[in-house]
Amino acid sequence: MSEKRLVSRLNVSAQSYEIYALKYAGPLTSKIAMVFWNEGWDERIDRNYYLWVVKGRGETIVVDTGTGTTFAAKNHLKNYVNPVEVLARIGVTGSKVTRVIITHMHFDHVGGMEMFPRAFPKAVFYVQRKEFDFWTRNPIAKRRPFAWLADELANHAVAALEGTIRLEIISGDQQIVPGIELLLAPGHTIGLQALSVHTEKGCAIVASDCAHISRNIREDNPSSLITDMIAWMESYDKLRERSSSPDLIFPGHDLMMLDNYPRVAQDVTRLV
Repeated sequence: MSEKRLVSRLNVSAQSYEIYALKYAGPLTSKIAMVFWNEGWDERIDRNYYLWVVKGRGETIVVDTGTGTTFAAKNHLKNYVNPVEVLARIGVTGSKVTRVIITHMHFDHVGGMEMFPRAFPKAVFYVQRKEFDFWTRNPIAKRRPFAWLADELANHAVAALEGTIRLEIISGDQQIVPGIELLLAPGHTIGLQALSVHTEKGCAIVASDCAHISRNIREDNPSSLITDMIAWMESYDKLRERSSSPDLIFPGHDLMMLDNYPRVAQDVTRLV
């Protein structure tokens, strides 16, 4: 092996991270057509609700915040556990969390903002500008097709951080630490962002709801919850291009993240 390639491999190793999936609710059952556009009207599918943790290089990064306790109780979310408690199962507590990525502002991904700023007092929160502005300022967000997916308590908690050092509002793609980059991937929502993570297996993508299940990416078909179909197709192209393998694109709700990977704690698996 040449000296140049050896140095390159050492640099990759130094910047590698591990990714964990943490189930906090589910399984919930719906028609396949909800998570796979216009197909499977007569079939049903189960899905879990997750958040993710990225660890490495002295960083503990949480991706999404789950659903808040108030919203979960009001809507009787099946098998719900407070996301803060689930995170504690792998030692993710208090000041250990350095950054929290809000992929998008639907109730099951931003709802934990009801308690996260207090639970993780040193964390900086990241959200895309288009996403933040839509859910906190645009009156269209109050209309029925969008409002049923919103958690107003959580949205107010995000808005309350505006102008402080605890909220980073991002416009487009941005590296936040070596080996980790936020990727604007709209379609499901106006400003959804995925996370590109350098791992020992290559570049992995925490896609969140850019893909609800793995079939979305494999078969090039999104869910029924669409803001912009053209943008979503372009986001698929982008995530495929950035990932080292389709197997390293991790979707938002697929049972396989709990069933097909090594368990490290109750309802927690290591994806890579």
